[in-house]
Amino acid sequence: MMAGSILFAIADAMAKLVTQGYPLPQVIWLRCFFGITLIATAILIKGKQGDFKTSRPKIHFLRSFAGLIMTVCILVGLKYIPLGEVTALVFATPIIVAVYSITVLKEPMSKGMLTAILLGFIGVLIVVRPTPSHFHIAHLVMLGFALASAFLSISARALVKTESALTLNFYIYPATIILAAYPAWQNWVTPDLKSLALLFGVAFFATLALFSITKAVHCASPAKVTPFDYSRIIWTISIGYFFFDEFPDKVTWLGIAIIILSGIYIISKGRTIRTGSTVK
Repeated sequence: MMAGSILFAIADAMAKLVTQGYPLPQVIWLRCFFGITLIATAILIKGKQGDFKTSRPKIHFLRSFAGLIMTVCILVGLKYIPLGEVTALVFATPIIVAVYSITVLKEPMSKGMLTAILLGFIGVLIVVRPTPSHFHIAHLVMLGFALASAFLSISARALVKTESALTLNFYIYPATIILAAYPAWQNWVTPDLKSLALLFGVAFFATLALFSITKAVHCASPAKVTPFDYSRIIWTISIGYFFFDEFPDKVTWLGIAIIILSGIYIISKGRTIRTGSTVK
């Protein structure tokens, strides 16, 4: 889980670099093209061509559009706001999953869970805080990432018994590859070798991170290992400080701390998170 956290931080930093020099649609398309290529290669190497097939095309169709929203939102966030704030808003996902579980799935809600959800949203408001000197529309866009990511976590519950982790992740990409192709090619800037390596690195490290986290939750219950994923905030803030001259102010630190503590409580107590997050 710690390895996965570090790898995700590296992938985010690489993505932030390439979004500064290339059109966003192109970065989105290449991220997904490399991602689906890596997963397809893994399926072929394992000799499990059956992972390309699915008996649940309708829900994969919806997950693919959620993948489009998630990819667009995370790259917009990385382009315009500091790494640490992006990661803090990523960690709002368990809070949204908990709300869905309580309101839609009618799972029981304790006072502790309600308190954690309310505090989590307060933490999000503190990080986003709509003041002229701090707020950027990308903060709101990142909430779109959290919503899409929450849907992927929840929908995984309906698929985990019939679909492999590779199948789940393979079908996240098609909608983005198809719909982002035209705007990507309209504004195409031919990348040099270094930039191409960075673009491939984003997909490679993110895919390897996902594999590491999946292995972690197969070795122990998600409630025990997922809290270690919150170490990602340390790595992203460190990278942001040394490479992008970014460092959260005291108010942002407060919001980050509230989101993390709320998320850890929800993950450790919530049944939906324990079953849904293993294959996201």
